[in-house]
Amino acid sequence: MFISRVFQSLGRGLVILGGLTLLFVAYQLWGTGVLTDRYQEDLEKDFSELVETAESSPSVDSATDSDDVEKLDYATLLWRPEGQAMAQLVIPKMGLTSTIVSGVSSESLKRGPGHFPDTPMPGMPGNTAIAGHRTTWGAPFGDIDKLEPGDEIKIQTIQGSFTYIVLEQNGGRGNFIVSPKRFDVLDQTFESYPNRLTLVSCHPKLTARNRIIVVAELVGEPAEPFKRPDYLSKPTFVFAFDEEVVAEALGESSGKEVLSNNTKENLDKEFIEEQEEEEIEFYDERLGVVPSHELIEVDEDGDPITETARMTYVDEATCVGCTLCAGIAPSTFQMTDDHGRARVFNQEGEDEETITEAISTCPVSCIHFV
Repeated sequence: MFISRVFQSLGRGLVILGGLTLLFVAYQLWGTGVLTDRYQEDLEKDFSELVETAESSPSVDSATDSDDVEKLDYATLLWRPEGQAMAQLVIPKMGLTSTIVSGVSSESLKRGPGHFPDTPMPGMPGNTAIAGHRTTWGAPFGDIDKLEPGDEIKIQTIQGSFTYIVLEQNGGRGNFIVSPKRFDVLDQTFESYPNRLTLVSCHPKLTARNRIIVVAELVGEPAEPFKRPDYLSKPTFVFAFDEEVVAEALGESSGKEVLSNNTKENLDKEFIEEQEEEEIEFYDERLGVVPSHELIEVDEDGDPITETARMTYVDEATCVGCTLCAGIAPSTFQMTDDHGRARVFNQEGEDEETITEAISTCPVSCIHFV
């Protein structure tokens, strides 16, 4: 009897725990969306008031170089503090109309798409970057993978309305996949399409393993650039949606040291030089300087040294960076940092049955036995 009661209590506890888990998942997927909708209602009103204030202010065109006060006031209307409304985003293909907030901290992204504060305002010259959730908190970028070359993205700021056209990427797609460590998508030194918009979100859905990127070109001439006021917090680039990481970049309490952009660039340069001088062989194999099918060890006669009956090969020109193979067979496949595509880095990582399963999940059939 005692053992029976113990098992009954344990069973009830597990049922309650399962119910609470389901409730938490439901809250994350749908409950957070309700909160974001409420945030967006307030933000839409705030942005409308911002536009009215700007329209009632002295025209920028009528200001002269000596009108420093007027220009400063206009800059404060353009560049908003963290979490405040700064622009309106419309993407017809995605059925999205959302108010953009300043900043990409976890709190800001709960309210809507966030603008990377160290990139230009939408419509201004340069590379404007905007991040958004793909799941939870309204999932404004939930259908970002559906954008195709030629699709329109419209953004309104107090400087006016601007239209961007999605650019074609490899394979005719409107997006590409990169590692979270790829900061170069936020660069301001692009020679082709220098006035661009970069949309950033997590990939695949429900994970933060990689980032999906959509790049669009500004149609027409850019707006007059205005410098971000010095009194606003100016964090370093944070290509992640992790609260601790963002907090560190904002200079909030953290036990870790935050590196400046210059320091990071110097460390990256030193690392690359170190690899080139001392570890070029390892560096080449891991980062994919050679095709994946050439990573097979061979004997003196040039025959493959392997216990497997067949080799595994990834057609990197076809790969779309879905990461499914790396999830199923992580000891065999790895996503490259340079282009976000899969690559075989160990021919004996998993058994053939596991590799076959990975091949069956590939949406574009880019993995083959050879």
